Amino acid sequence: MSQQQTLRQGASFSGIGLHSGNRVGMTFLPAPPNTGIRFRRVDLEGKPEIEARVENVSQTARSTTLAKGNAKIQTVEHVLAALAGYEIDNAIIELDANEPPIGDGSAREYCKMIESVGLVAQAEKREPYQIVTRLNSKPVIRSFPFFPHDRLKISCTSADKAGRFSQFLSVELSPERGRTNWPTPALFVFLKKLNI
Repeated sequence: MSQQQTLRQGASFSGIGLHSGNRVGMTFLPAPPNTGIRFRRVDLEGKPEIEARVENVSQTARSTTLAKGNAKIQTVEHVLAALAGYEIDNAIIELDANEPPIGDGSAREYCKMIESVGLVAQAEKREPYQIVTRLNSKPVIRSFPFFPHDRLKISCTSADKAGRFSQFLSVELSPERGRTNWPTPALFVFLKKLNI
């Protein structure tokens, strides 16, 4: 799809935050074109917003935390994975606590929210990030090379230190494949952090 898209209308879900244990209510709201994905803390004075952008990532130990000024939202990875999986470009996520409700520990409840209200195409075109030459991520534990390709294709190899018990996965992601066949949300979170 070459057009930006957002939610047709708002959808809400309540539960408990994974790390904080706080009760939290969360609402996904439609947003105008070129808004991007923004988290809004409705429990804080002025209802500050934090854009889901790499420069707002403040912590990544055991979960991803976004921060701007004194406001922060932690454990955003499954929300971002669901939005990326449904190709939602513009949305406001309102929360009345510091992290989304965890549900069953996956992105399932967030997907149900999105499917319950549907999507709407917007007039503005997407400006996708295109890789035109090989890129290498900075290795922390592992490195991730990126190569030019006309679609989004992810290939992963996993092995122990001795090179045994190797596993390999290669998948080309597209709306035509169907969301039920997509791999773990962690891949979407990683790609979303890079604005891919």
